[in-house]
Formats: sequence, C-alpha cells, structure tokens
Amino acid sequence: MEKERDLTTPDLSPTERKVMEFILQGKHLTDIAKELSISAKTVSTYKSRIMAKLGVENNTELVIHGMLTFGMGGIYMDKIEE
Repeated sequence: MEKERDLTTPDLSPTERKVMEFILQGKHLTDIAKELSISAKTVSTYKSRIMAKLGVENNTELVIHGMLTFGMGGIYMDKIEE
C-alpha cells in the first residue's frame, strides 16, 4: 500500500524554501551553493531535510511534489503573479 502524500505547503525554513526554488529551476547543488554562498555539502543537507519534510524518497519525487505544491514557477510564483 502506497502512503498518501500531503500536498499542502510544508513548514520549510527560508533557506530550505530558497534551495527548493533553485531545485525547481533545475539548478545543480554546486550552483545553488555558489548562489547562497554555502558549501555543496550544506545544500545537500538542506535538500535531505526538505525531502524528509515532504516525505519523498528520490529526486524525481522531490521535483514532482515541489511542482504540485509550489507550482511550476517555484515557491514564490504567487508573489510574481501579484
């Protein structure tokens, strides 16, 4: 039996939201690290925390869940449309 996914907006920290936004834009972890002035290992840790909060197990699920939850344009899409 497959577990149900909660598609409501998870309680992500501001940095986790930024990392998720970059992931949805298709950026690589090293590029995200440069953008945020942190190490790639730290970005990887943020990504792992995001995945745990979303209840996803791989990159494909992460992106699909992110697109369904936050929209194709990323987390801040609603701010762009205002």
